Amino acid sequence: MDSPYQAAADVHVLPANLALPGVGVLPINAYVITAEEPVLVDTGLGVDADDFVDALSAIVDPGRLRWIWLTHDDADHTGNIERVMELAPRARLVTHGYAALRMSTWWPLPMDRVHAIRFGDDLDVGDRTLTAVAPPLFDNPMSTGLLDRSTGDLFSVDAFGAIIPEPTQSASDVPPEALAGGMLGWATSDSPWVHLTEPAAFGQVLDRVRQIQPRRIFSSHLPAADGTALEDFLAVLQQVPSAEHFVPPNSDEFAQMVTALTEMQRAGVPVPRTEAAPQPASPAEAAPRG
Repeated sequence: MDSPYQAAADVHVLPANLALPGVGVLPINAYVITAEEPVLVDTGLGVDADDFVDALSAIVDPGRLRWIWLTHDDADHTGNIERVMELAPRARLVTHGYAALRMSTWWPLPMDRVHAIRFGDDLDVGDRTLTAVAPPLFDNPMSTGLLDRSTGDLFSVDAFGAIIPEPTQSASDVPPEALAGGMLGWATSDSPWVHLTEPAAFGQVLDRVRQIQPRRIFSSHLPAADGTALEDFLAVLQQVPSAEHFVPPNSDEFAQMVTALTEMQRAGVPVPRTEAAPQPASPAEAAPRG
């Protein structure tokens, strides 16, 4: 896990970065919204358990958490859900109802603490209202983003994620061409279903995001971004339906990636202990699912 940073007066980022040798890194973010009733958005990687809890505790006492908004039940979002819920006995789990049911198959999720939510629903967290929104791209049908009505901050789940050259705390630090290529590569691998859509129909989906006019964009897989970048981001996503399809690694390519990761570890380069990814020829071919 990397060092937490404050992306806005009331938003803290709990970041990790998955190293992709020869390509770059994939950010993996959880967030804390310091509302009157504090909200944790996702729970990081399980392999970062101690560091994650320490980072969270430095921002807010887990005992004060009132809400844990789980955007979906993939492993890179649920890594510390059990531990956090134990440390936050007052917190309720806000998530898609079916995500809660699916999670109950692998841990004894206390269903009486689940606040099921669907697109358009509002959540009152004391000093503001959070609205559940549909992300334009997703790898999990349970994916539920949120819009902070008081600030205009959009938490977009996997949408607008990107493989970037190196870790950073602001998407504006990434060279535009690298960011566009990394975002296209991530989108084609994480949401391959979009190739089946008609570009015009998908454009209507993007228009709904455009109408939100977010002040800031907080993706699960991108450094914090200013809302002024939205049009550039949407222009990249508009290309996805007709973009080249992602091809996953074969056995030999995967073995090469594992070897590269091992060499990085021996050299003392921090490498998140999670699934390895292929070593593609270009960012547009890169990206593990998450």
